Amino acid sequence: MNSARPIIALLVWICASALARADIILSAPQVEVEPGAALALDLTILNDTGEPMALELPATVHIELETSNSVATLEFIPERSGTIELAPGAFLRIPLSADLPSDAQGALILTPIGLQANTLVLRADERSAPSPLMQDEQQSETAGTFATGSASGVPSEQTASASPGGGTALVDKPPPLAVSTYEPMYFLLGGDGGLNSKFQLSLRYRLFDGNGRLAARLSWIDDLYLSYSQTSLWDLNDLSKPFRDSSYRPRLFFSDYSLMRLLDGQLRLGFEAGVGHESNGKEGADSRSFNMLYVRPVLTLGNPDGLRAYAAPLIHNYVSDDENPDLSAYRGYVDWLVGVGSKGGLDFWATLRNGTRSDFGSIEFNASYPLSKLSGGDLTGWLMLQYFGGYGESLLDYNRKLDSQWRLGIAIAL
Repeated sequence: MNSARPIIALLVWICASALARADIILSAPQVEVEPGAALALDLTILNDTGEPMALELPATVHIELETSNSVATLEFIPERSGTIELAPGAFLRIPLSADLPSDAQGALILTPIGLQANTLVLRADERSAPSPLMQDEQQSETAGTFATGSASGVPSEQTASASPGGGTALVDKPPPLAVSTYEPMYFLLGGDGGLNSKFQLSLRYRLFDGNGRLAARLSWIDDLYLSYSQTSLWDLNDLSKPFRDSSYRPRLFFSDYSLMRLLDGQLRLGFEAGVGHESNGKEGADSRSFNMLYVRPVLTLGNPDGLRAYAAPLIHNYVSDDENPDLSAYRGYVDWLVGVGSKGGLDFWATLRNGTRSDFGSIEFNASYPLSKLSGGDLTGWLMLQYFGGYGESLLDYNRKLDSQWRLGIAIAL
């Protein structure tokens, strides 16, 4: 952070009134603040409509304070409260004040509660301990309420207890959620060769907390991940409904998807590298497995969260592939992943494999569209269409070319 310039994040708040709209901006006169001292903020209210506006500002403004391992709810007292009238195009700045907990350290995230204003980020560094007189004064006051945090951000309020150094005590919160989606997760149905299903689950787990002491010394360590993916083929046409085959793919890898940014961030270069295993969990003649070392360069052109084109080829070798020594003849050494589109709209991506023998290989083509746009906002996830043609849709059939398959279903994460 740069202490010479205050950080002001802007976020528009839409008021409940259908005729009036105000912009509310939360800001601070300085980025660095002192634990246990008074914290001054500003609320700037702007009437950007062509009509006069009247707003009700409460006598106490609650703002959630979050650190790397704690959360609290602070009560800020505005310099002015009650009915506030603003002429068209006018704005009003209202100072807020509260006591900062003495055990607040590092990055502070301040989020207004009940006001759809922006989130503000400050930094607290201990400069000097409060004088004994100041400690007595702070201990005699109630600085606010505290909340036990939850992943959903919904607090459970209780009366605050003062810390030994004065101020509102911060309460332990659960560690940040370290699990996220790795590869797409979906459930699809097809009918070629009989009713069948294909589904995939894929999660990754970040091993180290980026705010921990080890990450402060080794900045790269919070980019280490452990992932698990499973793709299964389910034969729904058979009376007993057996699983045709499943592929289990644990991996341990390091990733940096923003290694380099060019063209104002529109061109991004990154990579992923690690070790992986793939097997189908079967025994005897149906057993298939291999290990690999791999690297995956990632190139993205456009907005990563909007319209973009990307390429992410998985380049790998084969280790301990005794059960299927000719696997490279059918799958090759590169999984060519390319895509174009938007997660918020129509999206296309494909994975191509070319075996070391030119007549062997496969293509998997996917298309998705948000269900929210098809349902008027009622449904979540994506409608997903998939085509597979060529050799080895499952590890069991890596050297067999089965009927091409079209499948349609729902993706819950992309």
